[in-house]
This record gives sequence, structure tokens and C-alpha cells, in this order.
Amino acid sequence: MAIGVNKLPDLSKFREFLFPLIVVVLIILSGVLVVKPKLGEILKARGELGKQKDELAQLSQKIAILQGYDRSELEARANQVVKVLPVDKNGPLIFASLRSLANENDLEISGLDVQIGEISTGSGKIQTKGNKETFPSLTISLSVSGDRGDLYKFFKSVESISPLMRIKQISLDQEEDVLESKLELETYYLASPEFIGKADRTIIPTSPEEEEVYQEIKGYQAALSQTSLPMMTSGKENPFTY
Repeated sequence: MAIGVNKLPDLSKFREFLFPLIVVVLIILSGVLVVKPKLGEILKARGELGKQKDELAQLSQKIAILQGYDRSELEARANQVVKVLPVDKNGPLIFASLRSLANENDLEISGLDVQIGEISTGSGKIQTKGNKETFPSLTISLSVSGDRGDLYKFFKSVESISPLMRIKQISLDQEEDVLESKLELETYYLASPEFIGKADRTIIPTSPEEEEVYQEIKGYQAALSQTSLPMMTSGKENPFTY
């Protein structure tokens, strides 16, 4: 019994279309494998270029705003703020300022203790209490002794010099003709900025409240000159000097 076998279709009539079809397939494959990644890189570069143009426009706007300020006045204001609120902790400066102020008022200092606090970035950040922000601070304990009038002048002056200090606690003890006072002070400082010079940060103009604060600290004067700071030696001393 003969079994019928289906004949294969005759493909000879499609032969003239076979080569163009292969070319089209190769073009599509090359587009997927080569052109598409390059197109992605071009689009990415175009996006970065657009971002850079936006940053350049923001910087140009900042320059235009800053050109409206007096540079010398800005430098004077910044220097005064840093004198009143030093950047980071500065124990030697605080000690020298208190010693100089005590000498000006004919007082003797004893038992000076500066609590530096934690050596960490978290301890040097602005803290929020309720709706108010407070600067990081150092606690200072000291005893001063002398005449009553000189002590009162010292109390008044300690809150009007730079760096900024505030009296938290005070006690008086009379010993014969000498009056001794134990004080607990807090001095404040500025935390180091976390971000500097970002293009997307807008320039915020000085508010009336900030201007009022600056006018108040503008009158703060240092209790000592830079030459009055204690000399700090480093390394080992030469034992063979004569």
C-alpha cells in the first residue's frame, strides 16, 4: 500500500526576495546591538548637558545677586560673626579671654574647668528645642575673687565680649575682705558647614531678625588681642640649649 507524502513548497519563486530580507534582518540586528547603546549614551550626555546648563544659569543668577553686595562689608560682617561665634571648639581662646578680662578688673581666677565635651560631629550640630534652634556650646566652671565692685564689673563684661558667653549659675562667698564667686558659663560656637558652594542652593537674603542680631553683636569686642593668646609649644624641648 503506497503512503502519500506531502510535497515541500517550491521556494524558488521567493529566491529574489531572500537576499533583501537577510539585509533587512542584519540592519535590524546591528541597530539593536550597536545603534541602541550609542543612542542611549547620546541621550544621557544630552541630559547631563541640560543639567549643566541649568546649574550655569543658577550660578549666573547668584553672581548677579552677589555683585549687588559690598564685598568689604560682607567680609567685615563675617569676621565679626566668627569672632563672636568661633568655628568649632576653641578652649585656649576662651581661657585667655577670661584671664585677660579678670586681669583688667584686678581679679584672681582659680579652679578654671572647660568641659570640651564629645569629640564627634554629632555634638557640634545645631540642636532644636521646641521651635528654637540653639548653637552647640561648651560649659565652663571657674572661681574669681576680689573686690565686690570689680566682681560686678566682671559679671557685666563677661556677657559683652567675644567669644559669646552667658552666665548660667553664680554664687558668692565672703571670706574676710575678699569676695569669692563661683561661676558656670556657657560659650557658643558655630558648627562646621556640611555643604559649601552647591549650585542648587539659593541665596537667602538677611532677614530683619538676623540684621537685628548682627547689630547687637556688632558691639562685642575681644577681651584680648591676638598677641595675648597663650603660646603653645609642640614637640620635645632641646635639652642642650644654654
